Amino acid sequence: MKQTIYIFTTWAFLNSLTFQDKYIDPTGTYGLNSETTKDGDDIYTYFGQIQVKRLNEKQIVMTFMVSKGAPSYNSGSFVDTLDYHVNKAIYVDPELDPSCKITFDFTEKGVTVKEKTDNYNFGCGFGHAVVADGFFNKTSPDEPELRHPLTGEKIEF
Repeated sequence: MKQTIYIFTTWAFLNSLTFQDKYIDPTGTYGLNSETTKDGDDIYTYFGQIQVKRLNEKQIVMTFMVSKGAPSYNSGSFVDTLDYHVNKAIYVDPELDPSCKITFDFTEKGVTVKEKTDNYNFGCGFGHAVVADGFFNKTSPDEPELRHPLTGEKIEF
């Protein structure tokens, strides 16, 4: 009986590692999945976009933008090359906010974004009370033409 339990436990453990380590190509475009309320031209909700280009199996280049929407339209954005490991990328910028850490967990359907910072009013160098949290749906698996989120300028890598 003990051998059967041991064999099953070992099989279950090894099987879980196999599923956990399935490589997901993060290349594509993602849009923030949140409910939208409009009043005329004003959008009262968080909205955002992520563009990802895989450089190799361990590095990606990412453009990121999120906005609070009306009435302030405060936003946060960055363009950076990030390490990519076990379907996860982490953004930090010690110059803007040493406590900032934004984690990107990729699945085949999209990416879950989670921000941690000491001050959510101005964390990560973003606008007042802008927090990078939510699920961004994968809207296209195609390699995007990377553009700076604030200027629209084309980015070459």
